[in-house]
Amino acid sequence: MIWKRACLVSAVFLFTGLFSQSLVEASPRIERLAPNSNGASAAILETRGAFIALSIPDVAASAAWYSEKLGLQITLQPPKANQSTVIVLEGGGLIVELLQHDQAVPLSQACPSITSNYLVHGIYKAGVIVKHFDKLVDALEERDVQIVIGPFPETEEQRANLIIRDNAGNLIQFFGE
Repeated sequence: MIWKRACLVSAVFLFTGLFSQSLVEASPRIERLAPNSNGASAAILETRGAFIALSIPDVAASAAWYSEKLGLQITLQPPKANQSTVIVLEGGGLIVELLQHDQAVPLSQACPSITSNYLVHGIYKAGVIVKHFDKLVDALEERDVQIVIGPFPETEEQRANLIIRDNAGNLIQFFGE
């Protein structure tokens, strides 16, 4: 597990360009939290593995949302560097990296004429294939998670699926196995 977290830290360093010091220099200062250390319940989903990274306006509020609504646990919280705060949560095979950059702005502010994120090239939603889709639907409803599209049953043409919106407005689609 330590090796997996070291790889994740390396990915954060490499892909977000947040830290100028080496992984070896930074590792002792990275706060590692044991599973369930933030008091949240177990993850409400099970997948074989998925990763989502999101730029969000309030890292603490989003970490609380993913913990409360999906049962994810904070597993990594490196110190703020280069105007960026990062929190990584994990649970049920899902890893969510939340990044708050001091200079980031919402699309509506950066380009007011764009009214939907799908009108800009790039990722506009993330998706995760989960085991026990029906149990996930029930758990989302119990936790008052906003289901914005669906749920749709499995058909010959498509998997069972639904789309939720997180506290920062990001769309996440869940598919049954």
